[in-house]
Amino acid sequence: MIQRNLTRAKTLINQSVAKFRDVSLSRRAANSTQESPQTDNKKSKSTRFEWILFTREALRNYRTIGAVWVSSQRLAQTMASFVPLTESGLIVELGSGTGIVTEALLQHGVAPERLVSIEQSASLADYLHQRFPDVQVIKGDAQHLCELLGDDCQRVSTIVSSLPFRSLPHAVGHGIIKQIDKILPKEGLLIQFTYDISGRGMLFPHHFKRVSFKTVWGNLPPARVNVYQSEQ
Repeated sequence: MIQRNLTRAKTLINQSVAKFRDVSLSRRAANSTQESPQTDNKKSKSTRFEWILFTREALRNYRTIGAVWVSSQRLAQTMASFVPLTESGLIVELGSGTGIVTEALLQHGVAPERLVSIEQSASLADYLHQRFPDVQVIKGDAQHLCELLGDDCQRVSTIVSSLPFRSLPHAVGHGIIKQIDKILPKEGLLIQFTYDISGRGMLFPHHFKRVSFKTVWGNLPPARVNVYQSEQ
């Protein structure tokens, strides 16, 4: 019965994605100061499309997505607020999804040319390409982060991660952490959110010191943003 319901849900989601696929993303770029019922309707359609797209990916592989809800704007803005704007290095975002955090980073003041978005899902990566044409979007697995970034590995100053380390297979999570450790320079920052709000640290290398955190109670479910700094 459960499997049959999941199959029906996947079919419905796929049909809905196909229906909304032709929605023009240029509508999002309309002047936000000119509010009207028509503008509100366009925003609503775009939000609906993002939710459907995210839900389809979550149904396909929950362990990779690690959530059944899109992160809230409040959570995204909290993560972005920890990113320093005084540096010139690259900001690498892992697990960009539909771009909630990407948008928050740009609104925070991160220049598009400094932002690199890594997303494993092909459909989500395509969507990010369309939504943020000035941001470098790379479709790939964070287990191969150094290879994906190439020479840009030497230019990274901050990593913003939405990857669900607690739901990923141990070997996968460990492989990604090794890649992060390899490219993050001394005093570089790793900004990671988790649904575990107990305050227990993630299994990052011992030289990753947690320097700040904030609990976002308004997210569903509540989430904790941890900020780590590499000491070597």
